[in-house]
Amino acid sequence: MSRYVILNIELNAIKAFLDRVITSVDEEISHVFQMHEDGEFTDFDELDNALFIPLESEAIAIRATLYELNALVEWELRHLAIEPYKYASRYAGKPKFIGDAPPNRLKLVSDLSRGEIRQLIENHYKVDFDELPGSSEVDRVRRAVNAFKHRKGFKDFRRDCWSHFPERFELNRDEAYRAIEATRKFLGALWKHISSGARQA
Repeated sequence: MSRYVILNIELNAIKAFLDRVITSVDEEISHVFQMHEDGEFTDFDELDNALFIPLESEAIAIRATLYELNALVEWELRHLAIEPYKYASRYAGKPKFIGDAPPNRLKLVSDLSRGEIRQLIENHYKVDFDELPGSSEVDRVRRAVNAFKHRKGFKDFRRDCWSHFPERFELNRDEAYRAIEATRKFLGALWKHISSGARQA
């Protein structure tokens, strides 16, 4: 229960940040259009220039929201993977248990890929991420974050759905709010599954 309370506090803080930026953006955009109606711009280029900063501020806030959500999920998944990792088979030629490895050969949970983390959790706790509510949205957030981190938002044609090439992830405020709720549902459902399994054991 305490973990879910902390999760809600963290997610509510992320949402409050997004709310503040969007409120500010909407006020600034409204002001710009009032200036336009008052004839303060000589052409549409001036209008576009005046709108650039608030719209870009919103885009940055949306990306920051997704980054924070992805980091939160990464942290929680790695925490959940610690127990199964202690008993998981290591790569060929490496010690099986963490305590058996010298520090320079030690591979920590934080070194594992998201796919390896997922496999550890699914196998150990007998859960399928794809069946959890919010899973597809959480995965889309991860792919979008990686696209903006590595490719300026352009999709990876080998992994992402796309209708033309090149194509970028197009983000908006509604998606950001949905991502917050999807993260809440996904982690909550995952914790519920794991805790119910622990009680049955």
